[in-house]
Amino acid sequence: MSLQDLHKHKNFPDLETEHLFLRQMTFDDIDFVYNEFSDPMITQYLMDEPPLTNRDEARDIIQFYSDPETKTHNRWVLVRKIDNQTIGTCGFHKWDKRYFRAEIGYDMLPQFWGHGYMKEALEVVLANGFQQMELNRIDALVAIENKRSLSLLNRLGFQQEGLLRDYFYLDGKFYDHFLLSLLKRDWHKNKIQG
Repeated sequence: MSLQDLHKHKNFPDLETEHLFLRQMTFDDIDFVYNEFSDPMITQYLMDEPPLTNRDEARDIIQFYSDPETKTHNRWVLVRKIDNQTIGTCGFHKWDKRYFRAEIGYDMLPQFWGHGYMKEALEVVLANGFQQMELNRIDALVAIENKRSLSLLNRLGFQQEGLLRDYFYLDGKFYDHFLLSLLKRDWHKNKIQG
């Protein structure tokens, strides 16, 4: 591996868990990204952007996340090892290097909910954030009705800090979100105790 390749993957390398591969998005993922972000079950709690209506919008998302090492955001695609099935995405947004913080986001096709895949993926993603990216704080914004996501974040050690009233606006309506965070010291303590 060349020095250039090492630099290319310094902050957002491909990751692996017992059941999953996590890799960066490519334009080969257009159909998956379109299906994922146009699915009403997935987008019901994603108030920061409207659901996708065509594959050009999916291409724009992939372009947005391309070459993440030069940006303040990334998105890993979750691929199930057993059958090479693409099942979801996760990544960081709003990486503020000055303050050692970023926001985490994630989504998964509904047929794979409840199997522990996202928890498994986020465990290595959080480790990457605290170790590779040298984050001290990881934020999560969750729609107040999204009980599954809140439960997942609680199991990962996130603490609820407050309610962000009317935080997102979509289709003529404002939406409240909970703000949760995980600090490096708490993650490290949970890792030792876990």
